[in-house]
Amino acid sequence: MTETEQTLRQRFTAFLQAMYEWETEANRVDEEEVEKKKTLSWQDFCEQQTQLRIPIYKEYITERERKNGGAQYTSHFFPPNYDPSKETITEVQITTKKASIFTDREYAGMNYKREYKYKLIENRWLLDTIKEQYLPANTDPEKWKSVIL
Repeated sequence: MTETEQTLRQRFTAFLQAMYEWETEANRVDEEEVEKKKTLSWQDFCEQQTQLRIPIYKEYITERERKNGGAQYTSHFFPPNYDPSKETITEVQITTKKASIFTDREYAGMNYKREYKYKLIENRWLLDTIKEQYLPANTDPEKWKSVIL
């Protein structure tokens, strides 16, 4: 394994872990708010979650306009959408300034393949896009679809 591949794998794993921790915290706050009968306004909740997401996006994701995505909080998933224990790297492809990490992924009992596309910007590998393909049992895989980031 080259040093570049090792760096990419480390950044990928750190990104997954950061997003997992954020989603886990958002779910915890959600559950706590339900138990308290919603003492936190929706606007305050969104602002709180956005502030937790901004450092993750600055550290790991390319800065550009994202349709339906970006650091601005809109929603989170349960179970968490990003879970390092449910995703396995199967292949890493690297060119001079671009790279892709392919994974096998399980989410809510279903199997997927994902491609995380990276760009080398100012000597840092930053995640630019994610594509996903659902792999239904005993049938052909679905087409690749963009994942909101």
